[in-house]
Amino acid sequence: MNDAELEAAKRAALARQGHHCQRCGRNIHDPALWPGRSGHHRQLRRTADPQVRHSPENIIELCGSGTTGCHGWIHAHIDEARRNGWIVPAGSEPASTPVRNWTGRWQLLLPDGTARTLTPGELIAIRTKEEPQ
Repeated sequence: MNDAELEAAKRAALARQGHHCQRCGRNIHDPALWPGRSGHHRQLRRTADPQVRHSPENIIELCGSGTTGCHGWIHAHIDEARRNGWIVPAGSEPASTPVRNWTGRWQLLLPDGTARTLTPGELIAIRTKEEPQ
């Protein structure tokens, strides 16, 4: 995937998130109200499968940069970020890994750039399947 595909995925993420930071909900559309924004690869670029690296289900928009705001927070708090789906471990599929948004809702991010909110039962079923036996 190339830079144009990454930019398209970032635009899809912004639209899906209603121009809010995925973690805190801050308005990241109005330059007067945000300290910058950046596209975050849930499955980190260096470990992501090239086929999903820049895909809409792997990209979320966050306030800040890789070292500031929520984007910096996620990179500084890896374990909690994984529990919330903001980081997806290598070998897992971003499209099947739930992510928590700023309202507390859990969603699956879809390849078309949209998201599907999960019911509590669906979330439990997915989490149970992920647990090692």
